[in-house]
Amino acid sequence: MKRAAIAIVALCTTAYADDVALPNTKAKLHVGAQWKPVTAAAGLVVAYRTDAGASLAVTRAQVPNPDAWRAKTRDAYVDQIERGIRGRVTGYRRLARKIAEVHEVPAVDLEARRDGGATLVFRVLLFRTYALSLAIEVPPGGDVGAARAIAASFAP
Repeated sequence: MKRAAIAIVALCTTAYADDVALPNTKAKLHVGAQWKPVTAAAGLVVAYRTDAGASLAVTRAQVPNPDAWRAKTRDAYVDQIERGIRGRVTGYRRLARKIAEVHEVPAVDLEARRDGGATLVFRVLLFRTYALSLAIEVPPGGDVGAARAIAASFAP
């Protein structure tokens, strides 16, 4: 019985996750223990990597998003956002796209594959006066489910 309790405690201590504080926003991000912070390049809010080669970055753009807040213009606005992502990612092939509201803020979830087989998971939060973008790249054979869970945690 004592060994079982020790094993449970050991598992709990290695399976923790961190809430990441994002400056100048009420958005939150929840990453697992395998994600290690790295020095964020200019223009990034935060950046993380795993030993398995996955990477994560959050960016912020100070842009008004009125079209994201109107049902009549939301789809076209999201099309523009995806075109912008596709223009920056070599070999971008969309696997999934979902437009939703997360705590009353419009959000776009995208999943894509790029040349070489890496999977990309994106979430863009479209606040009224700025946008926060989460991008996670998972190498071939990596844990895409964990990336999806992190993206789902990225919320106001």
